[in-house]
Amino acid sequence: MTSDQGTLSSYSNLSKNCGIIVGNDNSIPIRGYGHTTLSPPHPPLVLKNTLHAPNLIKNLVSVRKFITDNWVSVNFDPFGFSVKDFKTGIPLMRCNSMGELYSTTSTSQAMLSTFFALAHSLWHARLGHP
Repeated sequence: MTSDQGTLSSYSNLSKNCGIIVGNDNSIPIRGYGHTTLSPPHPPLVLKNTLHAPNLIKNLVSVRKFITDNWVSVNFDPFGFSVKDFKTGIPLMRCNSMGELYSTTSTSQAMLSTFFALAHSLWHARLGHP
């Protein structure tokens, strides 16, 4: 879910009033949905059918949907989380997090190093090249 409609491609408005209950038991309206990707320096990981909720304070990701849409695994630890290609086990992303939520906004040197260490052949395979 995101509050920023501008980050969504293939946007569709909802034809009826819908809402979602958030952690404090309040309902916030859902206006539509679309697709987006995690922004660089991450590899292109898609977030399909992302809900647009203008009143949302923090963007939220369904881990279950994220791992099935991208065929990845996510490992959480006390310091953050890692995303790995499910078939190869190759690390795709490492995000160090502080506070109560696991965040993808970190731009630490370690995360950039992980990104640039991806195998050239993996990029070709992801782009459909032999």
